[in-house]
Amino acid sequence: MSIVVRHDLPIEEAIATAREDLSVTAAGTTAEVGRALETADTLVINPSSWDDDLLAALDEGDWVQATSTGYAAFPIEAFEARGVTFTTATGNYGAPVADHAFALTLALTRGIAAFVDDQRRREWNRSRGSDLIDLKDRTMTIVGLGDVGKSVARRAIGFGMDVYGTKRTPETDGGVLSAERIFPPEELESVIPETDVLVLTVPLTERTRGLVDRSTFERLPDSAILVNVARGPVVDRTALIEAIENDRIAGAGLDVFAEEPLPRSDPLWDLEDVIVTPHVGGRSDAFVDRFVDLFLENYDRRVAGEPMKNRIV
Repeated sequence: MSIVVRHDLPIEEAIATAREDLSVTAAGTTAEVGRALETADTLVINPSSWDDDLLAALDEGDWVQATSTGYAAFPIEAFEARGVTFTTATGNYGAPVADHAFALTLALTRGIAAFVDDQRRREWNRSRGSDLIDLKDRTMTIVGLGDVGKSVARRAIGFGMDVYGTKRTPETDGGVLSAERIFPPEELESVIPETDVLVLTVPLTERTRGLVDRSTFERLPDSAILVNVARGPVVDRTALIEAIENDRIAGAGLDVFAEEPLPRSDPLWDLEDVIVTPHVGGRSDAFVDRFVDLFLENYDRRVAGEPMKNRIV
């Protein structure tokens, strides 16, 4: 099997090292990917690198393996029409993204950004102590109890928080939360007024685009914080900026944005109660090894004619 990899991490090297019988080519541009696919039948690619021009280089029977859980960037119907197999990396991100969500939560509730600024100025400032928040007995609402959402819920329970979540199919939750703490998405607004920490872990779909809007911010307590490790367009950006500037919420931890990289001119960079990270929630020192394990398992299943993991088409 010949494989083309387009990613900013050394995935191609790890695959080639793991299996000597696989031919692996790294490609840095859309044009390079297209040329390499002339003699290859498998593409490993990050959704931010996908370009619909690549469809012309894919033939019936080819396989596209995304390095992500979400797949809104990919032309699923076109893959199906061309007979291209498409799989995702669902299941690989629960732990790191949940850790990142809690890093953002703790940074906001414990005032870490302000203390780091004090450190840079060598200022010993304990006056901020009364503004710090402990998480025990606070209410966290997790929008989307998939793999990542359940991982966030487990951590929140460990912190002694009161945890609720939304899920389109509550029966598949796996028992992390009791049934009375799981709501269908259309009932999210019922728990918003009691929410101290609102964590977004849903995929981007037409249902979730703009899900958190001006009405959501108006119903949240003014002491609440928002943590978005899902996708940027799940939040109405204009409404978020207004909510922060007008103190309708206490802060936001954001790892994802509607436009990435976040433009240097965007006001989110400068808002005092916002922490920005560059879409790294799923990254860790185990990222490459974890992904390669999944890819090789799917490769073996494909060769053996067995059902592949996370197959969308």
